[in-house]
Amino acid sequence: MSHAASFFAGLLAGAAIAVLFVQAAYRRKAALFGRLFSFAMHELNTPITAVNMTILNLLSDVFGELPAPLKPWIEMTREQVGRLNGLVGEVRDFVHMELHQDLRIEAVEMSVDEVLDEALVSIRRGMEQAGVDFGLIKTEALPAILCDPERAARCLSSILFHARKFRSGGPITLAVSRERDAVRFSVLYLGPRLSADEIEKSLELYYPATPRKDQVMGATGMGLGLIRRIARLIGGDLALRVEEDGRATLSLSYAAAGARA
Repeated sequence: MSHAASFFAGLLAGAAIAVLFVQAAYRRKAALFGRLFSFAMHELNTPITAVNMTILNLLSDVFGELPAPLKPWIEMTREQVGRLNGLVGEVRDFVHMELHQDLRIEAVEMSVDEVLDEALVSIRRGMEQAGVDFGLIKTEALPAILCDPERAARCLSSILFHARKFRSGGPITLAVSRERDAVRFSVLYLGPRLSADEIEKSLELYYPATPRKDQVMGATGMGLGLIRRIARLIGGDLALRVEEDGRATLSLSYAAAGARA
């Protein structure tokens, strides 16, 4: 091998080693970043819980009868604190999923009513205050579902918030039904028209960070992609269908208990 060839071979080897060092440094930085965010999310839970308990006590007249004119505002605060708590959970899941790569998901049996009650406890009132006609259609005798107890209601709440944010008019309907070996929570609303490409992109994990020419926020919370990823980890799924006139259906499905047997 000539001196020139040896020189360039050594140069390439040195560059490769340098790249490895940079990658290792980046991974260490990402790990530190993830731990810092996890710590911050954990710290946020304490004041959120304290505020939520205070709101519940106010609504339960623990501190005395709540004046009627104040009640709608306290109800609105309750809904927004619940949304904030959900967002903290979404950020925490994203950190563990993408940075730590150690997200732990459970799949336990839960009743559909249990998930609905937790998801709708404050959203119903928020819909009413926003002037949105909200309806629930539920098939009788639905089986229990396999889902994560920490995330099932949060994911359902998130797609309802998505529908309310992007609704252009008309009612929002939540329809719950059995679909073969799954139970489907379908949120129906009238929203903006979307191309097939935009629909698919909106279900990607990093869609909320995608630069947009119109400067309009294209998602709520951490986006639909995170919800779909979590649902799929449990054996469920999230789908979005938008008709030409803007009629949209967000469908969150979980496996029916016993379906995997």
